[in-house]
Amino acid sequence: MRQTATAVLLAVTLALAGCSGGSGDTDAEPGAEPGAEARSPTPTPTPTPTPSATQERLRPVWGPRLEAAAGKGGEGTSACHRPSSDACAGYVRDIMAVVTGLADAIRTSGRAYPKARAQIARMKHAQAAYAAAGCHGDPAADDPDSRCHGVVAVTIGASTLDVTLLTDEFGR
Repeated sequence: MRQTATAVLLAVTLALAGCSGGSGDTDAEPGAEPGAEARSPTPTPTPTPTPSATQERLRPVWGPRLEAAAGKGGEGTSACHRPSSDACAGYVRDIMAVVTGLADAIRTSGRAYPKARAQIARMKHAQAAYAAAGCHGDPAADDPDSRCHGVVAVTIGASTLDVTLLTDEFGR
């Protein structure tokens, strides 16, 4: 095996030396061959990029934005234990602003992101239900039996969406 590796390395080295060595005539001026000025160098073919190589991954950009909007250590989810609070409404507003931007980025990316799109739909539904029920500012929203507690689908969804983006990008 070691002899094979040495032979391959030697062959590659000689091939590279042969490509750059020219004709071996060191006294000749570049382009001194007859017709040299009429020839153009052979262009190196550029590999055709695959769709996945040409498209940026969204997770490195949008994951940190989602995390910042949701607050560190689950602050948004904790705040939404009281759905009526200004803090909860603020986290919902901030998270959904990021989610709207992410949805636009997904749409223009040319990639499917099926799991992320489904998660975004669930989050939009939870936000709409929160707004329709008038949860922000309503003390009854804090009742454990209130349907307003469904808003945690937005705050928890931000963390889930971060992982879902990663899953979609690696096609699993």
